[in-house]
Amino acid sequence: MLQPEADISLGRLIKNYQFIQSQICSAKVMAVVKADAYGHGAVPVAKSLSKAGIHGFCVALVSEIRELIDSGIQKPILHLGRISSDELDIYETDQIRCTINSAEDIKLLEDYGHQKSIRIMAHLKIDTGMGRLGIRYEEIDSMLVKLSESQHIEAEGVYSHFATAEEKDTKYRDWQLKRFKEVIAKTKTTLPQVEYFHMANSAAVLTCSEAHFNMVRPGISLYGVTPLGKPHDHLLPVMRMKAPVTIIKDFSSGESVGYNRQYMTDQNEKIAILQVGYADGIPVEFSNRGEVEIEGKIYPIVGKVSMDLVAILCRDLKITAGQEAIFWGSDDINLRLETLAGKFEKTIYEFLTGVTKRVKRHYIHE
Repeated sequence: MLQPEADISLGRLIKNYQFIQSQICSAKVMAVVKADAYGHGAVPVAKSLSKAGIHGFCVALVSEIRELIDSGIQKPILHLGRISSDELDIYETDQIRCTINSAEDIKLLEDYGHQKSIRIMAHLKIDTGMGRLGIRYEEIDSMLVKLSESQHIEAEGVYSHFATAEEKDTKYRDWQLKRFKEVIAKTKTTLPQVEYFHMANSAAVLTCSEAHFNMVRPGISLYGVTPLGKPHDHLLPVMRMKAPVTIIKDFSSGESVGYNRQYMTDQNEKIAILQVGYADGIPVEFSNRGEVEIEGKIYPIVGKVSMDLVAILCRDLKITAGQEAIFWGSDDINLRLETLAGKFEKTIYEFLTGVTKRVKRHYIHE
């Protein structure tokens, strides 16, 4: 089949989850599967992790919640995004937990719970320094009192989010952690029924055991990639992005390859054309700079990455049509996403979430 594919190793996914669980003792894992599980496929990822015994999942959008429910996922799901008044029905089941970000959210939930005669499961988010969603740290006392007086909201958890957990300088991370510990102490006094406290993302799971508490929210690390700048010995890439060779052409010295003639041959060359491009998620920054792996050998990308095609230089190596070229996810450290992110000054998340629906996902069940 002449189209780009992404091999998704569900066996590696489970191994990554098991490694993470081994690092956090008895803390629960809420796997972040937003953005289609970072491009890996939220439904197959969630089904595999459910079978492996994970506690639950985190998503950003209500549409992502509905997708998981419709696929038969029965584990708890935490909605990380903002509550919307026209989507409150999603919280009518005990399976879904909403996030409270403001006093207005409490009133909205309380009124809806009263109207439906139900209790809504919720987690309170505290902005300890991220500067995005969450109630301000200074408002914690009043918010806890409001929740303690609520008749229709069951506060199951309290959480926050690190702004700099992947950075080597831990000063700001530690300041946020100190604030959250103060929040925990106040919560246990005012809302002793709160069961879970969580703050650790992937970076904090790997580098800050003090932040594990009794629940963590790993995302990128589950998929075998770390935000720490270099590959981790115990995390295996889950996605292998690849595309087939469609044709090999002979070029004479002085001919150009691709749009805008960004590559000119300086001798007679063989050029292979791959069926993949930026419409599939291959960054245009790979133009004349990227590399692929075919049968264990590395080939340079030449010319401009176009919408559907990428050219590579064969040199003296033999390539045949139909062979697969790997862009990332191989065992070669130069094709690990941590390496590519540094080389091309992109975030690791851009590579994975940029893989479009044109790319066929091939799920491997080891």
